[in-house]
Amino acid sequence: MKKFIKIIAPIFFLTGTMGCEQFLEVELPGQEPRLVINSLLENSDTIRVYLTKSSGILEGNEYDGFDYVKDGQVFLKTEDGTKIPFGFIDNSNPFESFAYYYLAGYDLKESEQYEILAESPEFKEISGQVQFPELTPIKELSYKNLGPNANSENSDLMEFTLKFDDLEGRNFYELTGRIVGRSTTQANSFYFSDLYPKPVNPAYERDSWTYDGILFNDILLNGKDSEIVFRVSIPKGFDLEVEFNFSHVTESYYRYEETVGLQGYNRGDFLSQPVLVYSNIQNGMGILKARNTHSKILKILLED
Repeated sequence: MKKFIKIIAPIFFLTGTMGCEQFLEVELPGQEPRLVINSLLENSDTIRVYLTKSSGILEGNEYDGFDYVKDGQVFLKTEDGTKIPFGFIDNSNPFESFAYYYLAGYDLKESEQYEILAESPEFKEISGQVQFPELTPIKELSYKNLGPNANSENSDLMEFTLKFDDLEGRNFYELTGRIVGRSTTQANSFYFSDLYPKPVNPAYERDSWTYDGILFNDILLNGKDSEIVFRVSIPKGFDLEVEFNFSHVTESYYRYEETVGLQGYNRGDFLSQPVLVYSNIQNGMGILKARNTHSKILKILLED
């Protein structure tokens, strides 16, 4: 891809100053627009693939939104070579563009390799490959009340211990959840919140990750006797259901979230090193990641 860059080269003479305008032809390889995939494989009702296109480094955008590709074809390729086509939904409106490719009712198999392929006129076909993780069940989930939370009014700080078997090989895990409940003292009063677990071991803390979970590898784990200990602020006066989602995730999931978090953390700091967001897409850009989740719900009631 060639771009013409205008250069103003001032030339100084003893008798005066005059401007000399020149044009320099510069070759910028690899700057042509490419297809971009963003997809998470998990056993939910529908697998979604967001297909967009990148912008060249010298191109300007009128807005910060995604440039969706709506004339493409997307397939899920299984280990035996079967290619399953995705449908397409366009929920765009005059104020916002939003579209995705979908595959409903497909049951992903543990430890099997899957590939997402995407194509569109005037673009190279792109693909991403991932192995669907094995399920890692929650073996035991216990807690103790540490008393009033000094940082949150009318709530207690509770410490939870989640035990599980760390599988052989290199593994990555995520812990998220949510809290929902109804007030025991006020009619039509409800509580809704993400879990926001805070790990007791500071080695699991990541200042650069701003989402509401804990994402960690197995370096500090202990095989079949592994556990993660964390604390959660629990409000008083609500009959609560506390949901814990413990996920075995792919390395691509871990590395993508890590680099996206670091990029956001360093944004605006001109002294920091630039961060390249992790991608596992061939001939294009983006991310294909996967997670397999085991959930457990505890009923908790803390009286005022």
